[in-house]
Amino acid sequence: MSTQSVFAPRALRGSRGRTFADVSPVTGETLAEFPALQPDDVADILRDAAHAQREWAAVPYTERRRILLSAADLLESELQEHAATMALEVGATRPWAEMNIHESAATLREAASLTSGAIGEILPSFDPDTVNQSLREPAGVSLSIVPWNAPVILAARSSAISLAVGNAVVIRPSEEAPISAGHLLADALVRAGVPAEVIPVVTSAAGEGRHLINELVASPEIRRIAFIGSTPVGRSIASQAGAALTPSVMELGGKNVTIVREDVDLERWAPLLAFSAFANTGQVCMCTDKLLVHRSRYAEAVDRLVAIAESMNVGDPRDPAVQLGPLINAGAAAHFSELVEDARGLGAGVAAGGSIDGLYARPTVLTDVNDRCRFFAEEGFAPIVNVVPYDDDDDALAKANEGELGLIAAVISDDADRAYRLARRVRAGAVHVNGASVGDEPHVPFGGLGASGMGRLGGRDSVRFYTEQRTFYLHG
Repeated sequence: MSTQSVFAPRALRGSRGRTFADVSPVTGETLAEFPALQPDDVADILRDAAHAQREWAAVPYTERRRILLSAADLLESELQEHAATMALEVGATRPWAEMNIHESAATLREAASLTSGAIGEILPSFDPDTVNQSLREPAGVSLSIVPWNAPVILAARSSAISLAVGNAVVIRPSEEAPISAGHLLADALVRAGVPAEVIPVVTSAAGEGRHLINELVASPEIRRIAFIGSTPVGRSIASQAGAALTPSVMELGGKNVTIVREDVDLERWAPLLAFSAFANTGQVCMCTDKLLVHRSRYAEAVDRLVAIAESMNVGDPRDPAVQLGPLINAGAAAHFSELVEDARGLGAGVAAGGSIDGLYARPTVLTDVNDRCRFFAEEGFAPIVNVVPYDDDDDALAKANEGELGLIAAVISDDADRAYRLARRVRAGAVHVNGASVGDEPHVPFGGLGASGMGRLGGRDSVRFYTEQRTFYLHG
């Protein structure tokens, strides 16, 4: 069965009937055509979602739980098909696609478990005849703006718990991945029993998304916004959401650091460091851009990382032997080349990689990147890592906490207690101790500090975000 026959019939149709092609970065072929919705298409979609939300909120929690569990099972039962789709649409290798499906299913199951959680509490009153109730109710219609890089995970993270508490969710997937970042999850949910009007997927052509998103954010029907993407776009959307007085979560970019202390076994840890830097061809907001290594181990760390980078297979993600697929598009390829050439021209060393063939970039290890280089402070979102020596823990922290971004980090040490103490001083929303910088769990709050975002998604934090608190004073 073709991708188009599975997903296109459920896609919303715009009033003008325009479509755009979903083109594979692997083959260059069109996978499907999707509606290029316009701002004036939004009102009807949101009105239908708001009406359906009231009925969905009235569905017994046991039924919402059953539906979410069924959707999780559907996702995993069709893993082969979904992995093939993700390989073609976003260049995902098989392990990356499988992880997306399994973690998305886990997120749906976590959401299902929260449907029967407490929805309020009783608070004391100075008056013995008064009872004070603090209750949480569904917010209404939420908006999920989902990127293409970890598409199914991020679609689930920004929608599953919203659905669990009784909201409708409008998913706006990246135009690079209308299937993987939107329709794949929505299709499973609808087949499991969520009414289609409760989980609409709104798509737009490249270059037109800003206008559609502006209309969605400004609508009074949208009561919660979750945006996952770059800091510049997040700032703009947060500003619009603020003007509309709509609560929002912004999960934005990172300039992530992994600190490697002098006591580590680099033979053991080097593969994990390479994974942290190059996972999904470096196109993960959690990837390590800056690898801080104690000066006494710096040369060995560079040598081991170079050896791994040079051994990695780059190519068609459908090949099981391939470890890194393509960059998502020509713009990403140009960005990779610009960062490498800028660094090289300003005196940095290119210890490994640095080359690109079409969309296929070699994993790149840089040294001696100075503060005039763009990659010193700019998020790479490509298979590039800068290896930097440090002298002591204070020096490592000074280098780790440079800049305005603070999404995620990692500290590697044989002394777990000392590593934890160091991790507490790193300015990041999440820090892994003796683990890869790439990784999270569905029930754990996730989000950044500083310009890496605001608010948290995950577990009970998502329940609080996607509900309204109301107080009732019951006087005797």
